[in-house]
Amino acid sequence: MVSFYIKDRKNKKSSIRCSVQPPRLKRFHFTLPNSKIYVKEWGEGRMKTGKGKQQNSYIQNELNQIKTTIEEFYSEYYNNYKRYPTETTFKAFIRTNKSVGEYFTLNKKIKIVDYITGIKDQRKNGQELYNGKKFSNQTISSYNSLILSLEEFQNFNKMNHYYLEDFISIKLIDEFEYYLITEKKMAKNTIHNRLKTLKAFLQVAMTEELIPYNPFKKFKKVLTTEESDVIVFTEQELIELETLDFSDDPFYDLIRDQYLLYVWSAVRKSDLTNFIAVINPNLKEFCFRSSKTGEKSEIPAFDAIKRIAKKYNYKFPKPISDTVVLSEIKQICKRIPSMNVTVEKKYTKGGVEVRELKKKYEMVVIHTARRTLATLLADRGLPYHQIMKITGHKKIASFQIYIRSKTNIDQILEIGNSIGKA
Repeated sequence: MVSFYIKDRKNKKSSIRCSVQPPRLKRFHFTLPNSKIYVKEWGEGRMKTGKGKQQNSYIQNELNQIKTTIEEFYSEYYNNYKRYPTETTFKAFIRTNKSVGEYFTLNKKIKIVDYITGIKDQRKNGQELYNGKKFSNQTISSYNSLILSLEEFQNFNKMNHYYLEDFISIKLIDEFEYYLITEKKMAKNTIHNRLKTLKAFLQVAMTEELIPYNPFKKFKKVLTTEESDVIVFTEQELIELETLDFSDDPFYDLIRDQYLLYVWSAVRKSDLTNFIAVINPNLKEFCFRSSKTGEKSEIPAFDAIKRIAKKYNYKFPKPISDTVVLSEIKQICKRIPSMNVTVEKKYTKGGVEVRELKKKYEMVVIHTARRTLATLLADRGLPYHQIMKITGHKKIASFQIYIRSKTNIDQILEIGNSIGKA
């Protein structure tokens, strides 16, 4: 497994090179530091020793010790991780200048679930901040989802624990992805979120020198997503939504008004409170910083916003939970005739393409509001860079995917029907 040689016998002196052939891995070589010797003192793979060559014996003893250390490292690494270390991992060990015992004491195996949970707890409690801000509840929720998936993956494979080092194997990551597809029957975008979060934690581990590399980057693993089928409100549907009579149902009235604020401000869920706080009857636009991107959002004081704000004397009640809004807004939209048409929803789940027929109102989500304003303004010809000031998008490519313009079917029919006519 370990041998020594000198590279250049033509010179008077040469450094000693070490050749390592790991089990089932590619052989690699490196030069031993401070190992210049006289070429004439080198025999077949070792120093010439014997009478009068005491200095050579000292050097050979050092080579023997290096050989023993390398073999011990590979053996101990395999005992700990059930696989042999890569060249990168071995050279990282060499750079530590520690004995095998010291190295494995310092690099005690870390359970991946414990590692991620520890970071999650620090971020949840504010001990670790993101650009001076606490991590959002949505981010913490994504961490919890990954932790749960990893625990289920361990149980499925009848493993007590997976360790951080295990996940430098791209094969294991592929197995985890396959498990999420075939056993958990997850949607493609959900799997993307799990793997994206795992990639981020492995990057932290690499930065902390707990693992030699991030396998997602080293092996250029592609994380795929698919564009989801979403709907947007038409101008007429917005008019009908605002004019629905809920005078006998103040709860539905408040939910409808809160949702319309989402529509006409195009704010994210995390920014509704920030937006409400700056609404003022004397302003032409309402400005605040997005919680997610830090970008400045500039919301024009649309008449619809002013009508809703005036209804509450510019003191809008505390926002209702989005979980409640999401559930009830569908029932509210059901009262709009055009929202009862059937539409197709297509997505990938469990590795299989799924097509569902749903009523349009069933596909309304909080994000529908945000997309609606962007789409309607784009359809009216407002330049993208102006709309992006409202939505807070940074990249035009992301924004172009975001809007949901529809074909002007009346215009096409008019043009098509005129073809061939005298």
